[in-house]
Amino acid sequence: MGFFNKYRKLVSVVDGECKPLSQMSDEVFSSEMLGKGFMVCPKSNYFYAPCDGKIENIAESKHAYSILTEDGIDILIHIGVDTVSLKGDGFDSQVVEGQNIKSGDLIAIADLDLIKKNGFETDCAVIITNPEKITKLDFSYGTVLGGKDICMSFKISS
Repeated sequence: MGFFNKYRKLVSVVDGECKPLSQMSDEVFSSEMLGKGFMVCPKSNYFYAPCDGKIENIAESKHAYSILTEDGIDILIHIGVDTVSLKGDGFDSQVVEGQNIKSGDLIAIADLDLIKKNGFETDCAVIITNPEKITKLDFSYGTVLGGKDICMSFKISS
């Protein structure tokens, strides 16, 4: 029974600065229309899994990944703003759909310079898309290391 009372955590997906999701320039993210989460302003091209789970979906353009945790939590990782327009240019997926992953596993390499050169923002959103399943959210904002530092913790709703 105590298993359900434990806090779960999401670590940063990239080295950078963890900030409130409300600071994303894209209203779809900042308004929490897609769910609850945080953003990271990346300082590295290497993107990591924020938790243990299974890769459920990889966007054809390799800029977005969805992970399903063992607890049934759906997590979306979206690299950049409007980067779907790059059609995969500058993104190198390191995982495949259906793959089981551990927190901190490398999932993608993104060429931030190429993204910026094409006029896109590199901010990365990490969102729980089924927030009705969680409660008691806590965030840790500031400088973070990808795959290591906790950005968000929460409890699973009972």
